[in-house]
Amino acid sequence: MSESAFLSVFTPSRTAPEDLEAIFVQRHALLADAVERVRESAGSGHKHHLLFVGPRGTGKSHLLTLLVHRAGSDESLQQSLRIAWLNEDETSTTLLELLRRIYLALSKRYPNDYRAGDLEPIYDLDAEAAERLLATLLLEKLVGKTLLVALENLDALFEGLGKAGQQCLRAFIQEHPVMTIIATAQRLVDDVSKRNSTFFGFFQTEMLSTLSVEDAAELLSKIAALNRQDKAAAFLRSPTGRSRVRALHHLSGGNHRVYLVLSQFITGDNINALVEPFAKMVDEMTPYYQERIRWLPAQQRKIVEFLCSRERPTPVKDMARHLFASQQTISSQLKDLRAKGYVQSAQRGRESLYEIAEPLMRICVEIKENQSPGPLRLLVDFLRVWYDGAQLDERLSACGEGSLARNYLQAAIDRNSVLGNLRAQLLLEDFRNELNDEQRDKWMSIIETASNLSEELTLACGEFAKGNNEVGMNYLEDICRETDKYPQLVIEVAYGFAAIEYFEFGRIEAGIRMVDGLLELSNASGEILAVALNNRGATYERLGMTDQALKDYSRVIEMGAAPEETANSLIRRGRIMGNLGEIEAALKDFDRVVELHDVPPDSIANAHYNRGVALGRLEDFAGALAANTLAIESPERSPETLANALYNRGALYSLAGRLEDAERDYARILTIENLPDDIFADAHSALALASFMQGRWTEGIGRLADGLAQLTANSQPEEALFKAMVSFVYTSSLSTTARQQRIAEFGQVFEQRHATTYLGEALIHHLGTIHRNLNETPSPDNLEQWYAAWEAAGTNSEALKLPLRLLRTGIDFLKTGAQDLSVLLDLNQEERQILVQTFGLEEA
Repeated sequence: MSESAFLSVFTPSRTAPEDLEAIFVQRHALLADAVERVRESAGSGHKHHLLFVGPRGTGKSHLLTLLVHRAGSDESLQQSLRIAWLNEDETSTTLLELLRRIYLALSKRYPNDYRAGDLEPIYDLDAEAAERLLATLLLEKLVGKTLLVALENLDALFEGLGKAGQQCLRAFIQEHPVMTIIATAQRLVDDVSKRNSTFFGFFQTEMLSTLSVEDAAELLSKIAALNRQDKAAAFLRSPTGRSRVRALHHLSGGNHRVYLVLSQFITGDNINALVEPFAKMVDEMTPYYQERIRWLPAQQRKIVEFLCSRERPTPVKDMARHLFASQQTISSQLKDLRAKGYVQSAQRGRESLYEIAEPLMRICVEIKENQSPGPLRLLVDFLRVWYDGAQLDERLSACGEGSLARNYLQAAIDRNSVLGNLRAQLLLEDFRNELNDEQRDKWMSIIETASNLSEELTLACGEFAKGNNEVGMNYLEDICRETDKYPQLVIEVAYGFAAIEYFEFGRIEAGIRMVDGLLELSNASGEILAVALNNRGATYERLGMTDQALKDYSRVIEMGAAPEETANSLIRRGRIMGNLGEIEAALKDFDRVVELHDVPPDSIANAHYNRGVALGRLEDFAGALAANTLAIESPERSPETLANALYNRGALYSLAGRLEDAERDYARILTIENLPDDIFADAHSALALASFMQGRWTEGIGRLADGLAQLTANSQPEEALFKAMVSFVYTSSLSTTARQQRIAEFGQVFEQRHATTYLGEALIHHLGTIHRNLNETPSPDNLEQWYAAWEAAGTNSEALKLPLRLLRTGIDFLKTGAQDLSVLLDLNQEERQILVQTFGLEEA
């Protein structure tokens, strides 16, 4: 292999097959399947005919060249297969001319078996006789063999043959089943697709797609590796390289041929190496595209010429406005143009955006319209994408006056100054088109902010928005590893963002590592650090690591962070202090939130709500009611804060015996939109408890059923409600029979809603309540009746087996006056430990 491989832009057959294999991307499975079908055709009477369809520059010739190479070098096919690879520039108007082309192609590949001189006699005959003689000659030489005819531009061949020639060819293939055809075409023509056409259903057709961003990056990397340009290959694998390729994709349209030309620049960083081959490619393709546009009806031609002048996908209403036509007319013409392969569309919400399907068509129209020669816009835009502003300035200063490279660099700088950062614009446009409405609403403003800082941050946010979390994390990790390549603000954002995302994904150690990395940066931004510390503190809090959580929250408070983050830390620290019994300290934190300026309204409401919780613990019920009412009446509080305050106030009303007021608050929760299911479930359950307490048992059971129906596998309902219900049934003044009936109904509703686990836990917890009630010693008969009722209710419940076993032993223990620990030995060690904790004992 040479140091720099020769890669033909237009004729892949001129490139060494091993080099074509080395840079092959995207279609490995398709090629392997095609070769296998050739093998099957050569080894049986069943002949496959394949057609690959795609616009110019989509790699059809590359695919066909490799197929011919693999089939031709396959040792198992040497005796059974003969290959005729037809010259795509020759024309056939009759079957005779096609058979002659096939024979001459065979004579080039197998000169000893197919001598060109054997054709001389046919030239002295009329066409009909010559066709018979040539067919006989071919068939005699193909006895015991299969003929593979490889040809490009099948659409041109069928156009030349016409209907009569096509019918002759189809008849020849059917009468002499020795031929398998592998062909390419730029479009799916009527000669193949129409039901009444001669070759309808004849070919297995594969529509070739353009390169994806990943395919393009792989192609460029393989070309760099082929040319042993390790630096270029490493750059293309880097986050910066990947972002460049992503932006380039908008300019190239995923066209293989465009990328092949661009690769000569990308792997060599030489503008002259880019312009000359690109200009040559454009010169060769301009007549083709001009002719394609001339084929179109006038209205469609105007649409194509208009789209060629646009740098971005365009909505129908804009086209209609500029072309003085109705949107209905434009839409109708666009539908036809899309079917013909001239345009492609993408959805952005409910709006359809259209652009030219082949970027080279745009360039060729641009050249035709330009009155004076100048830099090609696509190449100028390519430089704007590949280099940032500083790199363009640096290369311009190194260029000689009047040089081709200088003209292009200056044009790129001028367009940047007028139109802004093209690379950032393309990335944003890319994500706007890829994201759905929900993703755009959540992420687009974040992505736009990131685009002002770094491409890699933009890409990370975009991948997170699409749900590609691992890809997004890789971008952030790359920034954090290569800190010498980025401004400090970008590094800080990457550390902070990575920490938040890791915590959200449950990767705690990685998140902690990112916060530690942020803390190690000198002069780290207080706002970013505060967000990261608050997220780490919340994670510590969920893990029960309250000391570490308090340290993080206190650090945010002491550093004088932004009011919103300071308020978050104060509320979270206050909540922990309240749980630890440090109520006065908690109240001070909540009061400080209310005193802060520029705090979001929901933070103020949240502080009032938490203050109400703290005052309730101090049994200052009037103060607690007032604090929760302030939260409820606060403007712009979030739905969740409102629901929490209503629930807390309802609980306070219940304690005060104001059950109707409590029910109103619980019922109001059910009218709030966008709440987690657990909150709705708790509101229903609280209403159920209120119904039970007011003697409305049937209503309460219905409300309880509604609440349990809201629960999912990940729910975390307020279990204190279930414990209160069990306690209520235990203490209610019901007859033995009535209590048994209530318990049976109670157990049934939990069983039907697959929530028996919560009931079992409440039942065991209630044993501890009985034990701790120093004012009343339960009678053995009452305890036995309690157990008997639950035993009957749980007869068919698998989930209640363990709770009932624990209940039996727990009651036996209580009947000893909670003195004889040996009773607990009826249980195994794990079960025994549950009761030890329930009764607050130390096992002897």
